[in-house]
Amino acid sequence: MRLVQVAIPAGKREAALATLDDEGVDYVVTDETSGREYAAVAYVPLPKNAVEPVLAALRDVGLGEESMTVVVEANTVVSRRFEQLQERYAEEEAEGRIAREELTAAAGDLAPATRTYVVMTVVSALIATAGLLLDSPAVVVGSMVIAPLVGPAMAASVGTVVNDRDMFVRGVRLQVVGLALAVATAALFALVVRYTRLIPPLADVTSVPEIRERIAPDFLSLVVALGAGAAGVVSLTSGVSTALVGVMIAVALIPSS
Repeated sequence: MRLVQVAIPAGKREAALATLDDEGVDYVVTDETSGREYAAVAYVPLPKNAVEPVLAALRDVGLGEESMTVVVEANTVVSRRFEQLQERYAEEEAEGRIAREELTAAAGDLAPATRTYVVMTVVSALIATAGLLLDSPAVVVGSMVIAPLVGPAMAASVGTVVNDRDMFVRGVRLQVVGLALAVATAALFALVVRYTRLIPPLADVTSVPEIRERIAPDFLSLVVALGAGAAGVVSLTSGVSTALVGVMIAVALIPSS
């Protein structure tokens, strides 16, 4: 469930309320007294998959960029009219779908600040390299759980779908930076390990099972990759962000080549 708060611009109040009535939703309206360009604020409880069509209807009557909309999660709504609305939208195929605005905001949050992204990428690359050299699957998987690389990839994908060029460009740029950082960090760390002899010299790196598995992918690796991507899409579009942890772990099992 979601609580949608819409700031209605002056001159749009009657049109906005008429639209909400046409949609058959329950709402509360209060006067906006800040003295700015808004005349009222409407509070509208909605099922998750009703947010997008209701906001689209409001945009059609002029409540687009001129208005301000806040969507928050509602734990409980007690209203007979809301129950009827839930029953109506329960018949929709996309019952668990979130609104475009929520999807965009969630994807944007997945692309962290540049400084945080750089630090986490370097740290995860160090841990992953150590895990490979130690032949420790647990350490490798752990490094990928803390790695921020999946966020920009999903942000770029969402940017493509919703035609948000800025989000797409930022996601791609962070992926390129992350790849370069990870390769450079791993190479430098491997050189340090080699010349300081922190571990016994390896005559053949492919003798380490963890490394060998990641330079010789098979068909099942593709299945795991596709499954991880599908899980990421479902988790993001349905608002179940905790599933992203599972996606990261699944991606960690894919050979890096």
